[in-house]
Amino acid sequence: MKVGNINFNQYNYRFRGAQVQQKPQNQNDSGQKNNLSIYYYNDTHGNSDSMAGVVYNALNFKNRNINNQSFILSAGDNVSGADKDKNSYIEDIMKNMMQVDASAVGNHEVDVGASGFYDVNSKKNLNFVATNVEFAPNNPMNKFVKKSLIQEKNGVRYGFIGTMPIDFKSCSKKEVQEGIEVLDFDRTVSALQKEIDNLKKQGINKIIMLAHTGYETDKKLVSNLDGVDIVIGGHSHSVVEGAKKGENLLKSKSGEPVIITQAGENGKYYGILNVEFDNKGVITKVQNNLYQSETTQKSPILESIKEKTLGKSPLVATIEQIDEMPKNRRIEPCAWTALMADSIKEELGVEVSFINSANIRKVPKEGLLTQRDVLESAPMKNNLIITRITQKQMVEGIENAAKASMNSNDGYPGLIQGSGFTYRIDDKGNLLELNIIDKNGNKNPVNVKNPDENITYSAAYDTFVAQADGETPEFFPQFEVQKLDFDKDKTTCDYLSKLENKNNLKITYDNRIEIVKTL
Repeated sequence: MKVGNINFNQYNYRFRGAQVQQKPQNQNDSGQKNNLSIYYYNDTHGNSDSMAGVVYNALNFKNRNINNQSFILSAGDNVSGADKDKNSYIEDIMKNMMQVDASAVGNHEVDVGASGFYDVNSKKNLNFVATNVEFAPNNPMNKFVKKSLIQEKNGVRYGFIGTMPIDFKSCSKKEVQEGIEVLDFDRTVSALQKEIDNLKKQGINKIIMLAHTGYETDKKLVSNLDGVDIVIGGHSHSVVEGAKKGENLLKSKSGEPVIITQAGENGKYYGILNVEFDNKGVITKVQNNLYQSETTQKSPILESIKEKTLGKSPLVATIEQIDEMPKNRRIEPCAWTALMADSIKEELGVEVSFINSANIRKVPKEGLLTQRDVLESAPMKNNLIITRITQKQMVEGIENAAKASMNSNDGYPGLIQGSGFTYRIDDKGNLLELNIIDKNGNKNPVNVKNPDENITYSAAYDTFVAQADGETPEFFPQFEVQKLDFDKDKTTCDYLSKLENKNNLKITYDNRIEIVKTL
């Protein structure tokens, strides 16, 4: 990762022999070259603790580029969960502190539903763009989510298009999907190209796509489109550094250069992209730097704003030591996730509990732990259920999730973590061993090659994991279901409040999931 200040005049690549300009210029659309600097981030998921670095560096960027061609852009999932007040707080930061110029619409933007998204955003005057989606006529998102938009900087006009995730149906709850149809890949390409052509007719030859479709999909889209110059990406949580030919520096359908970026997730990184356009709006030079931004402590300023906006949150415990969030939380076990799974099992009195790794968006920091901190770690509000699960369901669900996750570029959809069992997989996701932990702490091995569908265990997990057409269909309940009106944040708070060591918690991983390398 890069550190320190950016030198605008250093570029990773030059095209067509163009010369480096000594300083950014103020140009118009009449034909002169121009330099553009973009501050970008994505998938912060409402994690204001980790967002602190992203916020402060955006302010620094804004101050350094007051007279330059510059934008502050988000590729979506700025928020997560159905707490409208919390989402409003995050978007106040985006609008009033960061001064974000435009954002994609991620799947988590609508965790609160279309009407909730409208309630949060209708008074913010933030620019959201999504081209590959059709909203029902009565969907309030119609009123402010644009197919495209044009912004002018120092006399130069730039066009913006955007994508919502093509896998929207599988990565969001059914109840929030009503009135929102995200187009499939082919229709997405058609919709984007149509909007690009409309922008071109208006004389726009510098076009930026805010894409919440994932890094690999962005690459495929670029090769099928003519007219996009820059893709600010999100959704896959990829860390895309530099400008590498054939990787994130690609060619459009007509052979012109396109740069794709992405800055991980949860505010760990932010990026600064510098490009030069020639007089036809073609990129001739590009520099893409990622900077580590995550802070080790809570921001006193953001915490003060949060408390004034949302009120003071009750104290739950004090963390003396805690393992950090893994680099890729989808395919690496997490101590905090394991603790939350323990809370589900113990508080609901079941034999096993399950959590999809991707569901946990934040690991709290050392120090005072509030109810809000716990909620922010699992903000989606997918209520818990209690049911029974067969041994066969359990084996197939764990192994299928492991195989899909360990063999994908971004770890999607994520390993199944939980409590009441241990398992061992290889780095290809093959399930090598599964043990059920009985009430005395003894391991009882399961025959993973021939699991018994007549043996069942009492189980608890959330409604997202339980979706028949979701990411883990094996966990769709086959037995009677008791539906609860709360999620794992409640069980975690209740569980921690009863611990004798709640004032000096040490949360470290216990190796309940083992991943071994294949030879």
